[in-house]
Amino acid sequence: MIPQNEHLAFPANPIHLASLLTGKTVRYRNTKNRSSITDDGVRTFKIVNVEDVFTSTNSGSKCVTVSVKDIDDSGSVKYRTLHVGGIQSVA
Repeated sequence: MIPQNEHLAFPANPIHLASLLTGKTVRYRNTKNRSSITDDGVRTFKIVNVEDVFTSTNSGSKCVTVSVKDIDDSGSVKYRTLHVGGIQSVA
């Protein structure tokens, strides 16, 4: 488990990153858009599958496109693009 509020060092290799995240529960802070589900913008997702790992052409940030169970929204399955830097904890 990678605890919250500790600097997270994710693998640079996309395959290793995808492997690390698949099947894990992550806490994610969305700093760009306001969440309609939580007041503080921190969301909890169970990552089912990592579809893609890429670098955003707009921000230069490493991102992952994932299929998740949205724990904060009754476990509904959704696709999300997450900035890796916004992941606060992995369990």
